[in-house]
Amino acid sequence: MTELNPAMQLAADYLELTNTVIFLTGKAGTGKTTFLQNLKHTSKKKLAVAAPTGVAAINAGGMTIHSLFQLPFGPLIPGGNERPDIHYNQEKKELLGNLELLIIDEISMVRPDILDQIDLILRNVKESPHPFGGVQLLLIGDLSQLSPIIRDEEWILLSRYYATPYFFSALAMQKASYVRIELNHIYRQKEQAFVDILNEVRNQQISKESLTLLNARYMPDFRSGADDPYITLTTHNSIAQQVNTEFLEALQGQEFEFAATIRGDFPKDAYPTETRLKLKIGAQVMFVKNDGSAEKLYYNGKIGTVSRIEGNTVFVQCSREDKELAVETAEWTNVKYQLNGEAISESDAGSFAQIPLKLAWAITIHKSQGLTFDKAIIDVSEAFASGQAYVALSRCRTLSGMVLRNPISAHNIIGDPAVIRFNEQAALITPDEHTLQRDQLLYEKYLLGELFNFHALQTRLRGFEMLLPDLEKDIISIAGKFTKQLKTERSQQAAIYFLEKLTAAIESLHQQLPGLIKQSKELAKKADQLVVWLMNRIRLLEYFAQAPFTATTYLELTKDKIKTYDRSYLKVLNAPPNEKLYQQILDWREKTAIKENIMPNMVLSEKTLMTIAEKLPDTLKTLGTIKGIGVHKATQYGPELIGLIRTYQHELQNPGTEQVSLF
Repeated sequence: MTELNPAMQLAADYLELTNTVIFLTGKAGTGKTTFLQNLKHTSKKKLAVAAPTGVAAINAGGMTIHSLFQLPFGPLIPGGNERPDIHYNQEKKELLGNLELLIIDEISMVRPDILDQIDLILRNVKESPHPFGGVQLLLIGDLSQLSPIIRDEEWILLSRYYATPYFFSALAMQKASYVRIELNHIYRQKEQAFVDILNEVRNQQISKESLTLLNARYMPDFRSGADDPYITLTTHNSIAQQVNTEFLEALQGQEFEFAATIRGDFPKDAYPTETRLKLKIGAQVMFVKNDGSAEKLYYNGKIGTVSRIEGNTVFVQCSREDKELAVETAEWTNVKYQLNGEAISESDAGSFAQIPLKLAWAITIHKSQGLTFDKAIIDVSEAFASGQAYVALSRCRTLSGMVLRNPISAHNIIGDPAVIRFNEQAALITPDEHTLQRDQLLYEKYLLGELFNFHALQTRLRGFEMLLPDLEKDIISIAGKFTKQLKTERSQQAAIYFLEKLTAAIESLHQQLPGLIKQSKELAKKADQLVVWLMNRIRLLEYFAQAPFTATTYLELTKDKIKTYDRSYLKVLNAPPNEKLYQQILDWREKTAIKENIMPNMVLSEKTLMTIAEKLPDTLKTLGTIKGIGVHKATQYGPELIGLIRTYQHELQNPGTEQVSLF
């Protein structure tokens, strides 16, 4: 896929020029995953990627929805009294407060109450009445594939509020302006007859002729050979495990075991393969990761056979390829989003390192979603969920590459009439260039409102209200009246007014803050956030007091935040205890992180380092009692840390002398 097709280009334009919610759908193999990966590299918006399951999140390069928004796993009843974001720390609030684009992959598996909870959280954090707090959502998935998993007792509770268990029944989706864009160019399958069959299965309207053609692939006595590997797709995990175990045990020769290395936070439901991977020569395996090298020798879902094993290298022979593939340990990262200044950046919360293979005589249909196979044996005779048959069949590139373990009948193709109704209704409002221009103007109006939105100022001023007693009268009240009747032609006049008020406010703050924050680091931090917000808003108002408002200019200006400003009010704070030692420990942590190839905070947190610098533990036992260290890290890092502490103490007692190593 070298360039965007028309549907993809329309989606890309909507993402760049509007903040309209987008449901990006399409048949299996139409490039939804590729579009997502490209977008992560090209989008100018501050974005985060989330998915409903651990495996889907790792595949999409994001976090699980529950982890990103700290949601419980049970039903979330709309209209609850407690704010779900009340327990967020400041870092989480600032992260979500700066979010501009939220991408949710595999949206077909997301319940409506989850989406409503996200809406509530973002409106609270953003302090905005707009759906999802004005954050644009890109919802990617195919409703004809796997559906939300909701137990009967959970649906009894949720059915009082929602017509269906799908995301489109969320109350927020009834309020939000959204478009449905369908990708229709199929990259996976090239056989028109097979494409037609898949379309009928997807629409739950398979003809007798197509069913006959499909069941011609039923081969009850079929056995794949070692030189022609097939993978079995089945409905239940227990069946897949049993098949893999039986085939592995039937192989002669030595069994090799490879242990995974897990660092930091990496949830078990996201493990891409076994923590103890057992292989033998002749084992049929599937790659569970794309080759990151320039050669691109393998991809997620490619099947092969273990030809030999030497040390920590597994050699895999793939059919119709002369060259063996040497496979060594690969690493997956569990993404965590954090605020870096005003930008949202990815960091590694944890990692999972293992040979990127798994036994592949069989796999569940659920885990096959998103993969592509050249040859597969399919059994959907025990299909129990909507979309299972379609997911299984659409994993194959060709009809000739598919073998049916059991015949397929019409009742195996389980679908949901609610999905068909939604797709039919949504297709009637397919966006085009005209609607794009309309939504682009709405986005410009929204951004103009954000320029004069001072709710965030109210939040940051808590604790400092006495410093700006006229805030409500001169700023909040006037801004509220202006935003009710937004007009671009009046933006310069409004910018001049608010610029004068905020400039006076920042001057007043610089005079009064030193005395207020003298005894409190917490107040100093809040004061700094307040001043940064004011300085950035003043910078915007200075520009638009001189020039007409445009969305393009506003977005360009908000990308770069103020770098320098008067922070003299912070000088009243005392330096942290043993600041020199603290800096030495920080430097040690940085070098250790580089040596171990992990994030610095996975060595020790800054809070823990400050406690060490303050308490000066001089034995492994006392070091281990500090919160954030424990026995393991005390043993691992203790000798070096205690060495730094003793050297520092010696220098304090004997200034101008060097200490001989105590070890």
